[in-house]
Amino acid sequence: MIDVRRPLSCMGIGLVLVSAGCSSSGSDDHDGFTSDEWASIVEMTPLKGPMYVNPVNLRADDEDVARFGQRLFFDTGYAEAITNDGNPAGKKGETGKVGCLTCHDPANYFVDGRMDPATGQRMTTSPGRGAANPAGRQAPMMLNEGWYQWAGWTARFDSLVLHGSGVMGASGSRLYVAHYVYDHYKDEYNRLFPMQAMDESMNDLKRFPPTGAPKAATAAMPMPADGPWESMTEADQKFINQFTYNMARLWETYPRKVTTHGSAFENYMNGDMAALSPEAKRGLKVFVGKAACNECHTGPILSDSKPHNVGVPMAPGVTTPDLGRYADIMSDTTRKNVFNGGGIYSDDPTAGAAKLAMLPTSDQADESMKGQFRTPSILNCEMSGPWFHTGQFRTLEAVIDHYDKGGDQDGTFAGHLDPKIKPLMLTAGEKGDLLAFLKSLTGPVEPTWSKPL
Repeated sequence: MIDVRRPLSCMGIGLVLVSAGCSSSGSDDHDGFTSDEWASIVEMTPLKGPMYVNPVNLRADDEDVARFGQRLFFDTGYAEAITNDGNPAGKKGETGKVGCLTCHDPANYFVDGRMDPATGQRMTTSPGRGAANPAGRQAPMMLNEGWYQWAGWTARFDSLVLHGSGVMGASGSRLYVAHYVYDHYKDEYNRLFPMQAMDESMNDLKRFPPTGAPKAATAAMPMPADGPWESMTEADQKFINQFTYNMARLWETYPRKVTTHGSAFENYMNGDMAALSPEAKRGLKVFVGKAACNECHTGPILSDSKPHNVGVPMAPGVTTPDLGRYADIMSDTTRKNVFNGGGIYSDDPTAGAAKLAMLPTSDQADESMKGQFRTPSILNCEMSGPWFHTGQFRTLEAVIDHYDKGGDQDGTFAGHLDPKIKPLMLTAGEKGDLLAFLKSLTGPVEPTWSKPL
């Protein structure tokens, strides 16, 4: 029996570079690729087919909602005061400094364009209004997200809507954002969401405090009732929650518009056989052959969207490993979140509940989940550094070397490396060719949606 070794996945840039003695049938009749290789390559055609249809957000493809999202994306006015020193976005106490574009910079392919004052390099974390946290996960690239079915580094959010319900909280509380939208975008909001229109009561600070959000329940105080949010009536709380959910729709609807059609590889798959250089074609052969990257990097965004552990070591100076999917599942925050797809604000709670049933519960979390992170898309990976969830790999060459040696050693990361990930023994030429192919995955950012209105 032929020993065929296949990887489960890889994270960060997402390369899966695992030694594979894969057999192939057919002749070289597809621009130098065998029939089997070509069949695998066709499955990798970038941005092919429709985006995922999210049943809990009927406004996912509403262009007017997307335009509103575009306006808010470039607006930092709803940001409350920065809470700590050491934030590269501004000084402690400054307001209006943090927004979506802070951690998803359009000038840097929608990744974090800020510079870390300690290293002088691009930020590796997304601290919001707090101080930079070197143990945090870096903000991922916000491009071509409409093809994902689950959101977040560990695929725990049931949709981009749920993720979006929290991202504005990094800038301002629910009540603060509601007042800001009322003061600056009331007419546009009312036009888009007439069934939940803002009325003059939003000016009543006795009913709607200027800032605040629900306090987190604790064992000592399971039902907190002493904050600005808790002082409101249940009806007013639901009003603000509905507003928050409507705003969360923006952070699914707008990102679906920000795509990168036109990469050299996409053009090649659309019939331009000269779009790839000879080096990139050789790298593509390594990608679907010896390295078997396509085992996890396939489909329209070259990602299986599944969580895997590929042995990414802790960043320098970090002593507590990130447990990845295990920690996120143990927290069970998705099911507890009032804005999940099965909740009262969803457009289809039944469909949302059915999807939530696919997510493991905290009782189902097991050791195999430790250190697992979702395989990200590798479209535009040349532009998405620093790589991996830790953001510590500063070059694509370093990422390739990581997989060439078969990941890091047990004990340097949470959980255990999948046994199928083995050293590759790639030659210098194969590494160079693979790098050339990866660079062919970069496409231009759709210009209409990547600029402020």
